[in-house]
Amino acid sequence: MTYDFVVPIHRAPGEGRGPGGVKPRAVDSIESALLTLLARHPDALVLAVRGEGTPRRVPVPASIPLEAHDRVDVERNLMDEVVPADRAVVAKLWGQARTQGAAMAPVRRVSDPETPSNLYFLDVRKQHQVMMVLFTPGICAPDEDVVDAARLPMLPPRVARATKDTSSVFTWTDPALSVILGSPTKKIIGRRTLEFVHPDDRDLGIATWLEMLDSDEPSPPVRLRHRHRDGSWVWLEVTNQRREEDGEDGDVLSQMLDVSEEMATVDALHAREQLLAQLTETVPVGLFHADLGGNVLFANRRLSEMLGSTFSPRLANQLGRVESEDRANLDTALGACAGGADVDIVVRVLFDEGRTRHCSVSVRPLRDDHATVTGVTGCVEDVTASVQSRSDLEVKAVSDPLTGCLNRAGTFAVLQETLDRVASDGADPAGTAAIFIDLDRFKPVNDEFGHATGDEVLVRVSERIRSSVRSGDVVGRLGGDEFLVICPKVADPESALAMARSLTTRAFGAPFDLGATSMEIRASLGVAWSAERGIHADALVAQADAAMYRSKREGRSEPVMFADSPS
Repeated sequence: MTYDFVVPIHRAPGEGRGPGGVKPRAVDSIESALLTLLARHPDALVLAVRGEGTPRRVPVPASIPLEAHDRVDVERNLMDEVVPADRAVVAKLWGQARTQGAAMAPVRRVSDPETPSNLYFLDVRKQHQVMMVLFTPGICAPDEDVVDAARLPMLPPRVARATKDTSSVFTWTDPALSVILGSPTKKIIGRRTLEFVHPDDRDLGIATWLEMLDSDEPSPPVRLRHRHRDGSWVWLEVTNQRREEDGEDGDVLSQMLDVSEEMATVDALHAREQLLAQLTETVPVGLFHADLGGNVLFANRRLSEMLGSTFSPRLANQLGRVESEDRANLDTALGACAGGADVDIVVRVLFDEGRTRHCSVSVRPLRDDHATVTGVTGCVEDVTASVQSRSDLEVKAVSDPLTGCLNRAGTFAVLQETLDRVASDGADPAGTAAIFIDLDRFKPVNDEFGHATGDEVLVRVSERIRSSVRSGDVVGRLGGDEFLVICPKVADPESALAMARSLTTRAFGAPFDLGATSMEIRASLGVAWSAERGIHADALVAQADAAMYRSKREGRSEPVMFADSPS
């Protein structure tokens, strides 16, 4: 692809005259500039755009004469008319025309990207409620009388041409290159290209040049920095094509496009990306961005540390160490996020040697300009310490500080939960047993040996009880010297009573060694069992308590089943 640009020049005598060689009258307003351009360029593409928002095309008003032009009434964005690289120029012209009344610059249209057109913006909203746009076709100089009279602000040239010999020495340049590099043409002709090219770009320039000399095709566009007269660097996208002549080496035609603004934008974007990357590595959380297909588009190093995995381009692999039950919940959360929902979830991550880390995962949908979800972003934070602290607080809230057993509230809560679980499982006939334990003659221990010894006895008793029950049983201290053992999945009342007798033997069958002294401790045990639906914890404990009092009245330290107690 080649590009041409002709900078404004003074006209030769007779140049630019209208029909019959009559010089067009000078324009003195923007509207008359429009009329002059319409008369002078019957083959121009003439469009109207609205004056606010974006430059979107609207029908050309009937008040504007278009005898020699096709009236284009199709509504679409003006940006679609020019190649993507020139859309920034259109935007700049749009802004200038709205503030200064008119503006122009050469651009390349999508319909003919090889040939630039002069694009004019003329603000005639006061007279016609629209802004007019003209594309004058072909390689031509701007209409200087229109430019001067309408005070059209001129943008600097972006496209230039030059010829070079096979040694890359400039033999000719158009005026645009002189403007772009800030050097007179005579300071450019006769010098090698490499004298202008940035040292870091010279190897690339030489390689592209040599490849072009060995080919009949134009070189692919290459972006090289060229030195401006003021010492700055101008980015030029250069395309070279060798032209051979009979019996001679021929020369090379170079087409050069000033892409400095684009590269400045790229550099600024790259700098922002580097800054963002550095910032993401300093935060104490894992960050990721994934598309809807589960491909990881970005992840910082902290993410792998949080999740105990190496980086993977697949999000599923990155989350591979999340505990299986939590992983199912996390997959559901990611699916909900892909549907547009904000989701926060805590998951367990399994590490080597049985270590577990709790991580808070916050995922948010990423939307494009049309509000369509295109991916998800996520933040992973280690909340193990806070989860453990919360767990410790929860344990303290339901634990007896002296013995470490459940306290009264915790005991009743666990018992009710156990009863509800049994009731919901109608296929299992097993029930729940509650064993109420009350120490016999404990008050004399406190009176004779003091409360410190009494507390020590309670601690030792609780240890004995916990070591004497099944692994799934729960021991709680209801207060003072009263304990309750919750036994789920007990087949029948006889089994519950047998468990209580075994507990009596194992927990109270041997004296308690208290250091300086040893003493025997006895206890009265009451047993209640239920497989009834809807029974409350209070009711079952009351039954076990009643059975315990019968055991205490009998004075034999033998367990008593509630069903055996008189009503």
